Amino acid sequence: MNFEDIIVRVDDEYPEIIGATRDMVTAGIIKNLSTSRVGELKAILQYFYNAVISNKTNKEIARIFEEISMVEMIHLDLLQHAQTEFGGDAKYDDAHGNMFNVTLMNYTTKLNDMLEYNIAGEYKAIEAYQNAINKVKNQSLKDLFSRIIEDEKLHIKALEQIKNNVEFLSI
Repeated sequence: MNFEDIIVRVDDEYPEIIGATRDMVTAGIIKNLSTSRVGELKAILQYFYNAVISNKTNKEIARIFEEISMVEMIHLDLLQHAQTEFGGDAKYDDAHGNMFNVTLMNYTTKLNDMLEYNIAGEYKAIEAYQNAINKVKNQSLKDLFSRIIEDEKLHIKALEQIKNNVEFLSI
């Protein structure tokens, strides 16, 4: 398969946050999406780690992991700015004050395990964004979450394409 055709970001702008007012519940929801143990910060680091490890044996797959990491970085940037607009801070902790910890990472070196772990993570992210959409009141924030979900769906599709077209080796 030609992995150059894999797309990891929807070709559409992200909605701008409009009408944000201080709302610490909303800020906490955003914080969990961005810097909790299942948030965008972890996804960035996870995909970048996967890119470095897979680069030893398959540079195309490593490039895809790195591109997904960069899209997750865009998500984190958007969420961190939204969080501050709703009165939150940009620390790398969750809504309960638990600081982000790299021991939460999955350090597998097997491509199949990386793909399985990341696919499951993308489904969890989509679920978290859908739950957040149901909890927040600001429509532009809901629109941002929906737009991010579209990228996460592309990540699943990309990872599944790789999984279905690669003979798995221990990397």
